[in-house]
Amino acid sequence: MISHNLDLKIENYKKLKRDFKIRKSHNYIEFVFPSGKKVFQNKSTKFAKGLFLFRMVKKDVLNYIDANEEVEPYDKLPVNYHNKDYDFAKDIIGIDINNAYWRVAFLKGYISEKTYHKGIEDKKGFKAIRLSALSSLGRERTYEVFVKGIFSHDEVHPEDKKLKNIYDDIRFSTFGVMLECSELLGNDFHSWKTDCINFYDTETNRKKVIDFFESYNLEWKIEERVKKMKGAKRIE
Repeated sequence: MISHNLDLKIENYKKLKRDFKIRKSHNYIEFVFPSGKKVFQNKSTKFAKGLFLFRMVKKDVLNYIDANEEVEPYDKLPVNYHNKDYDFAKDIIGIDINNAYWRVAFLKGYISEKTYHKGIEDKKGFKAIRLSALSSLGRERTYEVFVKGIFSHDEVHPEDKKLKNIYDDIRFSTFGVMLECSELLGNDFHSWKTDCINFYDTETNRKKVIDFFESYNLEWKIEERVKKMKGAKRIE
């Protein structure tokens, strides 16, 4: 359930000397009643509209785990990587994978087609929500426990390895695509940054990258902002 003023509820529960738990971040509050029922608030209006994605993603992932063996994540790879031998006299262009983690999660069967399409109904507005719904999988959580309206202690819910492995596999599989693409480009590869690969801008190289992404059923867009990068510094 979504609430619009949990701060008021928290103050009321303190005054009434009730038991409850809360978990807070910058814009987010989770309130847990003694019964275990949870209420959420996000101070970002756009984010609040997409909170349903958290529930849909977790349900899909749990269904996947129930139906399959535990996932062994793809080999760990860096989020950013650069070619230290790149010739900076060459113009550079970047091509992004659209909605990369979300798309990979769908293609690997971790989220359903229904969840996938719901998540991209508002591509820009739901971007942060899509990423959060995936990155929160299995994450350790700490709740502030209040007894009779007074803070008592922190309650730590440990990391769920099975869920976290799903997210790690999504991330590292994305970087694996970047690695394979960089090997395809050879010395014309400049760098990758998460889901964007930068390379020497030629029609041949553009076709190589686009054909490669499409062979994995990945959608893409050209990042014109990096088209001219002569003398650019290396990405560390």
